[in-house]
Amino acid sequence: MTAIQAFTTPEKYIIEQITEMLRNTDAIDDYVRVDETHLSLLILAESISRYPSILQDQHLGQNRRTVDTLVQNLCSHPNLNLVLNTPTKAVLGRGFTIAKINFFLLVSYLCSDNEGLCMMLDEIQDIITHNVFSMMTEDVFISIVSDDSIEYETRIEAGYFLTKIWENRIYKGIEEISPVLNNLWKNRLNFIPAYGTLAGISEIATFCSRSNPEWNRFIEDDDFTDDTLESLREYLMGLSHEEMLLVQDYMEKNSIISFNRDNISGMLGRDKSYAMINYDDPREMYHFYSRRKENAEFRKKSRIKGPSKTIEEYLVCYMIRRGMIRHNGV
Repeated sequence: MTAIQAFTTPEKYIIEQITEMLRNTDAIDDYVRVDETHLSLLILAESISRYPSILQDQHLGQNRRTVDTLVQNLCSHPNLNLVLNTPTKAVLGRGFTIAKINFFLLVSYLCSDNEGLCMMLDEIQDIITHNVFSMMTEDVFISIVSDDSIEYETRIEAGYFLTKIWENRIYKGIEEISPVLNNLWKNRLNFIPAYGTLAGISEIATFCSRSNPEWNRFIEDDDFTDDTLESLREYLMGLSHEEMLLVQDYMEKNSIISFNRDNISGMLGRDKSYAMINYDDPREMYHFYSRRKENAEFRKKSRIKGPSKTIEEYLVCYMIRRGMIRHNGV
């Protein structure tokens, strides 16, 4: 039996500190709720760990399944519905990650209401962000594995990374991706686009100068196509490809040179597709990715112009192709 890791060391420390503080106050109801939810997560993790290891060989009668056959099956049928073809341990593990996120959100709400606990709020937000990021990364690898427009070798490599996430439920073996994608998101939050011609050239140059050095190499790489550029423009501008075309057309018809982002809803006649409700909520990172992914998939299926992948997918494919990340066995 291969146990999933229920909590990391920083997560265990926060839980110990929070429960100790609550135990020593009059907030007995809050203490009981946190303690019982924590216990439920431990029991859930133990139950998931009882399922067969995804990385080890399994035999049932004449049938034999290995991690190699699992990855090959996922990549050989790109239109396969992964929901019904994913190992049970992986499906339950994803639910466990969501349960963890909700647990630490609960803890963060208590911290916001309790002056004595406020000092830990930043650490808790970091933990929530890490778990949301892990879930989003899983989705990025699923998208790559499922995309038959990507070369088979890249999808196979992505498949092995995916099995590691499924097996451990802690973001292991892909440490090189974490700083690049995390840096991408943090810079996105602090980035204020200049809505001029919407070409995005100056915005991209500014963004790259503030980001991980790997971004400059990525943009200069031969794999950085016009489609990749459009995907990055969506990310930086916070507008879908279609919305940027509408705004650009509006500007040309009305001889407008530039405007600020507060005018965009008026131009579109509605809120923009990628509007963020709460910039301080780490879940916005996942919502932002999901909305862009849905639009990209629709364009691909409908064969219409615009980016057919998210910038996260383009970046991870680039890192795999250039040998910057390798699964190195399982």
